[in-house]
Amino acid sequence: MSRLIPSFLAAGLLGACAVSSNWHLVDSGYSIVPPVAGGDDAFAYEIHLNQLRQLGGDINSAEFHRFVAAGLKDHGICRAGWEPLPCVQDSSCVQHTRRSVTVHGRCVTS
Repeated sequence: MSRLIPSFLAAGLLGACAVSSNWHLVDSGYSIVPPVAGGDDAFAYEIHLNQLRQLGGDINSAEFHRFVAAGLKDHGICRAGWEPLPCVQDSSCVQHTRRSVTVHGRCVTS
């Protein structure tokens, strides 16, 4: 039993380092669900409400777009840039929770 404890701790630490984890959202202000290999390069970007407020509170602002681009680039995703999915304009694919907002986008190819 005592041998399992270090294994559980290591698994927990690895899980906390994942880009799409809740811990990453708390620590960094955002979390990414990366594009699926062989898919259409669509991703989900969850941003903590406090972080969004620091950026001006508008998911259509240039500040928000730069923040998302920097986060994606830091994780090797969408190196050529990104754009929000068309459904973001009418908010039909923007999810709101009491702690975060999730925006869907896709990588651009250029």
